[in-house]
Amino acid sequence: MRFEEVLAGIRAILARELIEGYGFSRKRAATALNLSQPTITLYLSGRRASASSRKLLENLIARQYINGLIEKILLKGSLSRSELYDAALSLWRILESERAESRWVELAPEREESRLSELIRSLRERVQAEQESAEEFMRAAMSLRDDLVRMIFRMIASDCLRHADILMALISAMERRETINAEQLKRLNISKLLEKEEKAHVKSLEEVKSLLPSGLASILVELIQDDERKHSKILKKLADLMEGAKGLR
Repeated sequence: MRFEEVLAGIRAILARELIEGYGFSRKRAATALNLSQPTITLYLSGRRASASSRKLLENLIARQYINGLIEKILLKGSLSRSELYDAALSLWRILESERAESRWVELAPEREESRLSELIRSLRERVQAEQESAEEFMRAAMSLRDDLVRMIFRMIASDCLRHADILMALISAMERRETINAEQLKRLNISKLLEKEEKAHVKSLEEVKSLLPSGLASILVELIQDDERKHSKILKKLADLMEGAKGLR
C-alpha cells in the first residue's frame, strides 16, 4: 500500500471504531480526527478507504497501532495531525518492510551454496531480527502513557526499521548484481553539506542537558547528540571517498 492509502485506512478504522465502538457522534468523531463530517460519512459508508482499512485490520501490528491511537483519543479527546501522520508513516514502513522481505524469500533458491548466497541469507536473518525488534519496541511504546518514555521506545523502533531498510537495500543490490557507484556523489557538494551540518551543532546541547530535571529527558537529548555525531561522521567519510576517487585519476 502507498502511504496515502495507509493514512486513509487508519482514519476510516478510527472513525468507525469511535462511532460504533465508543458511542461517538459523527460530529465528535470529526473533531477528534480533525476531519469534516462529510468525510466521516464517506468512511462509514465504505465509499472511501474500504480496501485499505480491510488490509490494515488483517495485520496484527496495524491493529496494535490503531488501538494505541484510540487510547490516545479517549485520553486526550482528539488526535493531532502530526500524531496521526507519524503513526501512519511508521506503520507504512513496517508494512513495506514485510512486503519486501516476503518477495525476497520467494525469489531465493532453495539451495544456495555460493558465498554471495550465504551473505544474502545472513542479511535476511538480520533484517527479520531488526523488524521483530521494531515491533517489540513499538508495542512497548504503545503500552506507555508517559510521552517522554514512549518517545524513547519509538526512537529505538524507528532506528530498527531504518537498519532493516538499509540491509534490504543491500540485499536488493546484491541480488541484481549491482556494484556501488560513487559517481553520483559528484553532483553534491559534500564539503558544504558537512559545513552546514556542523554549523547547526554550534550551539551544544550539553547546557540544555544539564538543565533538564529528569533523566528521561536527558536520554532523549543524548539520542539527538548521537545522531548529530553520526551525520558528521557519514559526511566526512563521503568527503574522504570523493578525495580518494580524485587521487586515482
